[in-house]
Amino acid sequence: MNGNDRTRTHTTDLLFTLGLFCVFAASAFILVMIGIQVYQSTVAHMQDTYSTRTAISYVAEKLRQHDAAGAVAMGEVEGAPALVLSDQLGDSTYLTYIYAGDDALYELTVREGTEVTAAMGDEILQVKDFTITDAGDGFYEFSAAGSEGQTVRYLTHLRSGG
Repeated sequence: MNGNDRTRTHTTDLLFTLGLFCVFAASAFILVMIGIQVYQSTVAHMQDTYSTRTAISYVAEKLRQHDAAGAVAMGEVEGAPALVLSDQLGDSTYLTYIYAGDDALYELTVREGTEVTAAMGDEILQVKDFTITDAGDGFYEFSAAGSEGQTVRYLTHLRSGG
């Protein structure tokens, strides 16, 4: 009788330990799966935010670099609104067009008087619904939409007054 009780006790101890291990392993697996989902969501959000905010920061910095009387204007590239920045280099004037198209931001620098088409520009960054508007009195507004639907807006003012 005494030997039979020990066998039952060892079996119960073994089953309890095995059951506890299985609960621990299942909990660890569930925790890892939750962590993977959180990580993927965070990476997707960061990439989305990077594209929209970087595009806006890029255009704002270009505006600051050209903050001089008559150096910034609004124009068009094949009917789409474009920011036109002018630079004087020797006797020549060069125009830089920044415009949106095909869910991307484009930049094109040409000598003044050159015929401009949208296909000539270089893609800077992938961004959705990027808009540039002249808000008047030297104010310019940029906005871009992220893939999750949120819109980022930026309003800047030229010290030269445009």
